[in-house]
Amino acid sequence: MRVTSMRRACALLCGAVLLAASAAGARDLDGIEVRDLHYGEVLFHFYQQEDFRALTHLLTARSAGKLPRHDADSELLLGGLYLAYGQHGQAEEIFQRLLDESVEAPVRDRAWFYLGKVRYHRSLYAQAEAALNKVEGELPEGLAAEHRLLLAQSLIHQARFDEAAETLERWRGPRDWTAYARYNLGVALVRNGQLELGTRALRKVGDLPDRKGELRDLRDQANLALGYAYLQAGEASEARNVLRRVSLHGPFSNKALLGVGWADAQLEDYRDALVPWLELRDRDLLDGAVQEALLAVPYAFGRLEAHGSSVDHYLDALAAFDAEVVRLRNATDRARSGELIPALLQTDDPGIGRWYWQLEQVPDNDDARYLYHLVADHVFQDGLRNVRDLLALGEHLREWEKKLVAFRDMVDTRAEAYAQRLPVVAGKLMNMDLKAIRAERDAQMSAWLAAGEPEPDVTSLATATELDQWERLVSMEESPAWQTAEAAEARSKQRVLKGLLLWQLDREHKLRHWQQRQAIASLDEALSAAEAGTASAVQVRDGIPRELKAFRLRLDRLEERLGQMQLSVRQALGGQEERLQLMAIRSLDEQRERLATYRIQARFALANIYDRANATAARQETDR
Repeated sequence: MRVTSMRRACALLCGAVLLAASAAGARDLDGIEVRDLHYGEVLFHFYQQEDFRALTHLLTARSAGKLPRHDADSELLLGGLYLAYGQHGQAEEIFQRLLDESVEAPVRDRAWFYLGKVRYHRSLYAQAEAALNKVEGELPEGLAAEHRLLLAQSLIHQARFDEAAETLERWRGPRDWTAYARYNLGVALVRNGQLELGTRALRKVGDLPDRKGELRDLRDQANLALGYAYLQAGEASEARNVLRRVSLHGPFSNKALLGVGWADAQLEDYRDALVPWLELRDRDLLDGAVQEALLAVPYAFGRLEAHGSSVDHYLDALAAFDAEVVRLRNATDRARSGELIPALLQTDDPGIGRWYWQLEQVPDNDDARYLYHLVADHVFQDGLRNVRDLLALGEHLREWEKKLVAFRDMVDTRAEAYAQRLPVVAGKLMNMDLKAIRAERDAQMSAWLAAGEPEPDVTSLATATELDQWERLVSMEESPAWQTAEAAEARSKQRVLKGLLLWQLDREHKLRHWQQRQAIASLDEALSAAEAGTASAVQVRDGIPRELKAFRLRLDRLEERLGQMQLSVRQALGGQEERLQLMAIRSLDEQRERLATYRIQARFALANIYDRANATAARQETDR
């Protein structure tokens, strides 16, 4: 059963000026320049109406210190999200902390606004007014309009109607928004006994142009309230004229038709009164106006002395009441079974943010006709939001339970891989004796340095060929025949070759010495890297078991925490569903009790007609 006007009726029946205003201004963050990547991500989810994801990402980014350039803005957004989820205490604490700190004027003004909004929702109207009056600068357009309406509503709740009217008169904002506040002001004035001022405010709303949507329904409701105010004041003609302006097929048409009939009845024009009442007679019996019309029709026929028609209509009313009482009793039994609340959220889209969500479609079943007025109650709607939030949180926790299973598999896989690689790593570490390598390097380095001081041995850096030539030249001198006269020419050539070789070695000694030092430095770097890598490998080898154990312990704790949270969610969900179920049962019981009262009235009326008919027959018999 698609109820197009349900959302409008819900907004109007519960004085939803704030409901409409919040939806328009909640995401008005004009003028914010994103300077931190993580804050931009949070705003992306926020504008996608993914409130829960925006909230969790914002909390994570703030705890990790990822929003250094958006500290005040992010805290203000956090308070707004808490407010959207009904966490008024946490939201007020954040806004108060922002005000206690030295923040920029725009942030301070928004904090005062949201603090006033929190206090208004907690019915602290004087404190809300004080906070809203602290706003000094210009708020964004959406927030500015809501700010003015909140201030007017706070004054209305304090019975300061003149100041509320002045506040609305001074405001030159969107007409759509002032219409809600004027309606609430007019109703409050009428209830306070100030009929003239109340009717003046209601008339301004009732004279709105004929537009579609919520404003049209608001205009109809204003005319309805104004018409009944005239009825109570005994001004039947004025009441009839105003009530006839209500749309014939709108959500308030039934009560308007009933009021038009009673206005005609006050003027003792019962024939005209029958016209709207007979129209009502064929409409949905669940509506109180239709139920009253079933008794009003035979009442009018009775005043017109058409007693036969009066009796017939009373009997029809009794039959309709009896059948409806049975259906209501069956609906109550189904509500007690716990089927009602899950059915209401069966077609819900969980992707819609909490700020924007409200139930617009009731289940397509036999109980749907009894849920219309119940769903239009803002308390019931807020309870449905809580149930919806708890269901979403439960699903979120179940997803994390699945993730924990995947995390355990990852830890087990890592442990298995560690066990497979450990023997290979241990073998390589055992075969790599870096201490011995470094000791040998140090020993050779010391010998090499000693050979070069104080007079360097140029042959120490000779190549293999040069060293072979040098050794052969030196070995010639050890031969016994070397000193003979016949070897004089050979000795001369040997001295020349030996001098030439020494000259070459001496000339290149410094370069070779520098190159050797570079090679040694590279060797030292390689040894240091190998030592660091070995130490790291040892650390990883010894640390992985501790790390895996810590991961398992953390997963165990998370699993226990998730279980506790799931239990808390189930308990809270059960409490919320039971509360809504009791509201539904109470509503159905009230409807059944109202029908029982009407049945009694109809039976008394019938008895009265029968008594008068018997008395008339007895008189006629006596006269004979």
